[in-house]
Amino acid sequence: MVEDSLVVHYSTHDSIATIKLDKPSRHNSLERVDMEAFIQHLDAIETNPAIRALLLTGSGQRTFCAGASLDELSSGNMNGSIFTRLTDKLAACPVPTICALNGSAYGGGGELALCCDFRIGVHGMTLMVPAARLGLCYPVNGIKRYVQRLGVNTAKRILLTSSELDSQELLRLGYLTQLVAPGELEAVTQELANRLASLAPLSLRAMKAICDQASAGYIDEANAAKLVAVCEQSADLREGLQAVSEKRSPDFSGR
Repeated sequence: MVEDSLVVHYSTHDSIATIKLDKPSRHNSLERVDMEAFIQHLDAIETNPAIRALLLTGSGQRTFCAGASLDELSSGNMNGSIFTRLTDKLAACPVPTICALNGSAYGGGGELALCCDFRIGVHGMTLMVPAARLGLCYPVNGIKRYVQRLGVNTAKRILLTSSELDSQELLRLGYLTQLVAPGELEAVTQELANRLASLAPLSLRAMKAICDQASAGYIDEANAAKLVAVCEQSADLREGLQAVSEKRSPDFSGR
């Protein structure tokens, strides 16, 4: 299945969904209509039990994403609320998410990647959030996300100074989880997506949800207990244990 919008292209293959930002001439920046389409694709993933991983990437070799369209910001057709709705939705995606940063990230593009569970970048890429250069206050949920995932000192360095950070520094700071040569990006990210798709989906969804709650500083104990119980009572657990006993690869059903 393939569906296209102006910039955001959505496809699925086997149990892996891919969202690709495809306007390299405009640094894969997003207009309001693109963000709405992006959210619709995330809705489709959330309601499709067959999807076990999401891969997010961009077209071209220069830029992963430059965030919101500056033209629409200038015209008043864009504001922080629609972007926050998108980033909150991406961060809450129930399946494991991988961002393949094919190039540099600017503005909101940096947060799109930060919303993902894994961020694989390429040598030579950079990150820069220019809100302070433009006179904007970055969206509140985005600031919170930077602080929770990278720490307050790194968040302030990125947001308050509008400094451009290179790929090695981004790896050191934990913004990137892996750094590869540009020619290796597709193979490395596809291998990770395939691995995630082969694992027990109920386990991955449960552990991702609990990790995210812990990162936010509060674990809903009742919800966490329910997630653990679903795994303990699942056919997948029985299949996994049987596969170990029989020395074969498990075939998980997500039930």
